[in-house]
Amino acid sequence: MGYCLNPNELSNFFAVPCGVVDKYLTLASATNLKVLLWMLRNCNTGFDTNKAAQALNIPEYDVRDALKYWEDKGIIYNPDDTPKSNTAERNNNLHVAVRAQTVKPSREEVAKRGNECPEIAFILREAELKFGRSLRQNEASTLVWLYDDEGLSAAILLMLIQYAASQGKAYIGFIEKTAIEWINDGITDIQEAEKRLQEIHAKKTAWGIVRSVMGIEHHSPSKKELNYSYKWIEEWKYPRELLRLAYEKCIDQNSKFSFAYTASILENWHKAGINSVQQVEELDAKPSNTQKGKRSNEPATYNLSVAEKMMLSD
Repeated sequence: MGYCLNPNELSNFFAVPCGVVDKYLTLASATNLKVLLWMLRNCNTGFDTNKAAQALNIPEYDVRDALKYWEDKGIIYNPDDTPKSNTAERNNNLHVAVRAQTVKPSREEVAKRGNECPEIAFILREAELKFGRSLRQNEASTLVWLYDDEGLSAAILLMLIQYAASQGKAYIGFIEKTAIEWINDGITDIQEAEKRLQEIHAKKTAWGIVRSVMGIEHHSPSKKELNYSYKWIEEWKYPRELLRLAYEKCIDQNSKFSFAYTASILENWHKAGINSVQQVEELDAKPSNTQKGKRSNEPATYNLSVAEKMMLSD
């Protein structure tokens, strides 16, 4: 038996971009889809991450993570998002002025620069190979703009294009955003760029371990989730069984998983010099010297919402 939409519901509806259904319906997480649908439904009243979090009954950092996901996919953008620079003030003023004006070369100027500069011609050809098609006007003009006006070398641009393709993000929005981040962070040579990519890879590997150990739903990790995972795995060298124990204690305390609450447990253990399950068990076996009936290895707060707010304010 087939299904049809209730005609009574057709009097009140909102538009959803076809690309969302055609490309990302099976790739995006349930949370990412919920946030996008809520945004599309309420776009006329302005988007507020706190209101969205309350309406969807999810942490606000999940809302921000979903927005980042759709921004990376090119479905949404933030017109008020002005990148901050921590480079020298002179370069900072130059980059901000250029980006604020968003002056990119025309089709004719791109063609002219491609004929004049072998490096630009090579960049454009490589981008077409990675994209698997001819470049659109805005894609070609952005690459030329990054080379001519933003001062990125051909080697770094080629590395960015290769990196985007390897991540399944071979589109110009991701390349431009990553390029601006690198410029703002002072990445000007190939060695610094390689170091940044190695760091990104290490953070994603650490996140994969944490997600597996804690049974976290597959989704695009937020910046804080990546940073916390890297800290636990690479800096503190915490074994998997210790991460799992923190997860179990979080579930026992709250009857549900909270990344922020688990992070507070691990933070307290680190401050106490704990780096093994055996040490936690030994600490659990004796009462705290400062708090009757409580263990010093437990989080300072037992309020789940407070822990999540603490994580958002980090």
